[in-house]
Formats: sequence, structure tokens, C-alpha cells
Amino acid sequence: MRQILLIQTIILICINGYSQTLNFTLANPQPNIMEGYGGIFASGDIDGDGDLDLLMTRIGPWTKLYKNDGTGNFTEVTHNFPRSGNSQAFFKDLDGDGDLDLFFSGQNELAQKFANIYRNDGLGNFTQVPNNLPVFIEGAAIADVDNDGDQDLVITTATISDIYLNNGNAVFTPQGNSVFTPVDGIVQIIDIENDGDQDVIISGSNTIKLYQNNGSGVYTLNINTTFPAISAEGIEVADTDNDGDLDLIINGNTQNLLYINNGAGLFSSISTNLQQTFAGKNAFADLDNDGDQDLLIVGSQAGGLPNIFNIVYRNDGNNTFVQTQILGGEYIADCVIADFNGDGLKDIIIQGFADDTNVYWNTSTVLGISEQIVNNNSIIFYPNPAKDFINLILKDESLITIYNSVGQIVFTKKMNSNDFIIDISNLTNGVYIIKLNENGNSKTAKFIKH
Repeated sequence: MRQILLIQTIILICINGYSQTLNFTLANPQPNIMEGYGGIFASGDIDGDGDLDLLMTRIGPWTKLYKNDGTGNFTEVTHNFPRSGNSQAFFKDLDGDGDLDLFFSGQNELAQKFANIYRNDGLGNFTQVPNNLPVFIEGAAIADVDNDGDQDLVITTATISDIYLNNGNAVFTPQGNSVFTPVDGIVQIIDIENDGDQDVIISGSNTIKLYQNNGSGVYTLNINTTFPAISAEGIEVADTDNDGDLDLIINGNTQNLLYINNGAGLFSSISTNLQQTFAGKNAFADLDNDGDQDLLIVGSQAGGLPNIFNIVYRNDGNNTFVQTQILGGEYIADCVIADFNGDGLKDIIIQGFADDTNVYWNTSTVLGISEQIVNNNSIIFYPNPAKDFINLILKDESLITIYNSVGQIVFTKKMNSNDFIIDISNLTNGVYIIKLNENGNSKTAKFIKH
């Protein structure tokens, strides 16, 4: 009887469609953060209270730090950071003590350039750490490139492109033997072949180059993929088609180009209906909690005003992005996506030249957990998303295997019950693939652990 009811429910869902609406509402009143454009955002829980705080810069220049009360109300706090407009900032645990430190590079009101490291005391109070970094860094990314357990710094400037290795205490030393070509550009980290080490993309001077890591922080130029001869303004990374490898979108030369990974680090461009933009920012995030990476595109078409856009795209799978909402338009812009008000849905903050800073609350309507029953490739299971247990409806003896997002097996067992429960309480939150092998027939489906 239970199986019949489940199948009837699935049929109703298929007939009526997936009752879900992706929607954002302009916050009213707006949180108390500064208006501006031409700056950046960095977000993280700097004081360990479980909510996401905010660093913001703008042309002026100006730098402000805000603590969040957990409901999206921000309070400005004092800090010792330089004022900066166009800049870079990342919150990362650089000294391994469990709280978020800060890398911050930019140019102050006296036109003095800087690249600084700040250590967090765990309460959101930051102290600058002496370092031997270049005076100014055009492009940077942070990751553990040599697999020694701490966060290293990959940088590029017009004269230096190198890896600065972390001694574990937020003190960085240049590796000195980098094969990276120095460019005034950007850096992005991506594990292209799911081998657990951090590969690097660097763009500038009308080139985009991919460098492959041997696992110890030694890189070689990857020539298997040819990227367009452009200087990218941004490269964003996500598994856009949920096949377990990382894809990317390149923004540059008034284009937004989607490149799909074959799983072995070979990328191919595919056509999309995405708005073409420049002078903005793109960002991937799961905006409707369905396990797919949705997309926000912010920027301008050639010609500038009034052809500027903040467009939200819903990912319908198989690299199909559907425009769902336009949140005004900005350029000379930046954006940040995170759950700032603690309701379990990711919100959007955008700054830009047309309308300065705006916060948009995510007011999407999604199915309740108990309602999200999935029939994918004939695998019947529920709930999805799931917290502690997954219930499977099986026809015959089956081998069940669960993979995490990087392809590692986290569960495998042969089942001979027609109704089986899998304990997933020990899994970390994220997207997983469940594979069922039944009488030689293989079926796969995706679920979310939350």
C-alpha cells in the first residue's frame, strides 16, 4: 500500500509539474550597508556566531566591515583595514585556528597600493601580519595547492605570477619556480580532473591559460583545451550539469561563455541563451535548494546604459538555464550570494553604478522536505533533500552505491529488501549521487544531504 501511494504521488508531481518558484524581493527596509559601486564584497562568519558577516569596499575609496545579527540586520564595526575601491578580499582560515582571517589587496585614498594579511582573534577583531607579499596583487586565489593542510596564495601581477606557500601560521613565502605567465589579470582555482588537487586558471593580456597541479604544487601548462584569446573579467566555477566534475563560465569581451568539463579536464564550449555582458560579475549558487547550480549575471551590454542587467537564471539541468527574474541592472558592479537572513535560502546583494547597493531577499517557494519524492531513472526514494535517512523502494536485489560530489564512494551495500532505509546522518551536507545496480541494469539519481 505504501509503495502504491508513493507512485501515485510521483505521478501527480509529474502531471502538475515541480511546484517551485524562484523569486527575489527587494528588501524593505534595506539593511544598513553603504551605497556604492566599483568595489567588492567578501562574506564569512568572522565572529563564530553562525551567521554571515560582510566586508564591502567602494570607489571613493571606502572600506566597511559589518556584523550580522543572523536575520540580515548589519551593524558597522570598527576595523584597521585601508580604504580601498577596486580591490580583492577573501575570508579564509589562514593560520589553521578555526576562524576566518583576511587577505585584502587594493589601493587607498593616497593612491598607495597594498596587499595585506590580517589574523582574526575568533571574535572578528583583526591584526595585520607582516608578510613578504608584492606591494599590489591584480589577481589572487586561495587554496591548499601543495596538500599540506594549509591555505596557500596564488597571485598574478604584470611582473610576477607565483605561488606563495603558507607556513601554517599565515606567513607566506614565494615558491619561486612557477611556470605561470605574469599578467595583469585574474586567477581562479578549479580541480579539473577530480584528483583532489587544485589546478589554476590565469587570464590577462588576451589569454586564458590552464595550469595542471601534480598534487604537490608543481604546475604544468595544460594545452588540451583552447580558450578564446580574451582577457577574462571573471571566471566562475561550478558543476553546472551535476555530472560530478567542475565546469566554468568565462565573462570577457562582452561575452558569457559556458565551458563543459568531460571529467578528465578537457573543456568544450556550448551554446547558451545567456545574456552577454561586461563590467559586472557572475555568480553560481543553488538558489532554490534543488541541488542544481543556478546563475546570476550582472553587467552591461555594449553601449552601456540603458542596456544593463541583473538577471537570475534557474538551472533546469543538462546545462539549460532559464531566465526567471530581472533585478534591475548594474555595471561597474559586484555581487555576493549567501543566506544572510538565516531562512535557509540564499540571498543576493548587488552594488553598481546605476543604483548603488541593493539587497534582495530570496522569497522562492520550494516543496517541503517531506514532499520532495524523486523518481529519477526509475529509482524511487524519499525524502529529498534528506537529513538523516533515505527510504528506497526496491523491486529486486540491488547493489546500492553512493558517491560524493568529487566521485568518492561514501556508501555501498547489497540490498534484498523491497523497502530499505539508508542512514546518511554521518555524511557532510552537499549533493550526492546514488547508483542502483539491479539485475545488471544501472540507474542513477541525485539527492541533497542537508
